[in-house]
Amino acid sequence: MSGIRMIVSDLDGTLLSEDNRVTDTVKDAIDRFRLAGGLFTIATGRFGPSTESIIKQLNIDIPFILCNGGVLANQDRVLEMEMITLEETSSFLLECDRLGVTVMLFREDGLHAIRHSPQLELFEQKEGIRSSLIHALADDWLTTPVQKVVMVGDVKQIREIWQKQQSSFRKQYAITQSEDDLFEILPPFQSKGTTLKKLMTLMNLESREVMSIGNQMNDLDMLENSGIGVAVANSHPELKKKASYVCSKSYGEGVVEAMERFVFNSTIVRRDA
Repeated sequence: MSGIRMIVSDLDGTLLSEDNRVTDTVKDAIDRFRLAGGLFTIATGRFGPSTESIIKQLNIDIPFILCNGGVLANQDRVLEMEMITLEETSSFLLECDRLGVTVMLFREDGLHAIRHSPQLELFEQKEGIRSSLIHALADDWLTTPVQKVVMVGDVKQIREIWQKQQSSFRKQYAITQSEDDLFEILPPFQSKGTTLKKLMTLMNLESREVMSIGNQMNDLDMLENSGIGVAVANSHPELKKKASYVCSKSYGEGVVEAMERFVFNSTIVRRDA
């Protein structure tokens, strides 16, 4: 096996197939890597309840990254978690809701939404979870800590509203776009890349020993903090420009392609090569 000791992969649009499955081909490649002494884990925008079955399918036995970096956990417990409350963002969230944007809150007790919508139903179906409705006029939803907020809609419109209102916010927040129609609000200074650094320290690894794989711009700093940063073929064009390798194949097949090229073959190409 090559000098790559750990592989970190995004889930949706990357490791999972187009219909959101772990294929046998992907699982076999991961098992082969692990049997050779490698470490495999995930870094995803999903939260705990929607990743449990995938983690079990893949037999992930080291810490993994959830909520776009807001949570570092293993199968036994949460190791680190950052959360936010929503008091001062309420006008922003309610304005987006009024314009037809689907607003979802990710808490430790599950997924919550301001109202039902077709976009919410599709999201529930994709991630295999159910949501509960909150009462927008009650105060408790603003003071209950959340791991992140996900908004489904016209991201350009959402960003415009955010930019108009963010100057009035006293607190800091991180924002990211994990899909073409998903806008996310996270605790400040959180990202997949920042939490990957913590994971590498925890596992006593250097960046040159890590290969990260993704497909969206929320994966960018994760790729940049790895010895090899891989974009699968169906990736965002800007991510492809920044990646050290762009796969010819999409989704999980792209992940297997990268493993064959950089792990199972002897030739290694790193960002610092």
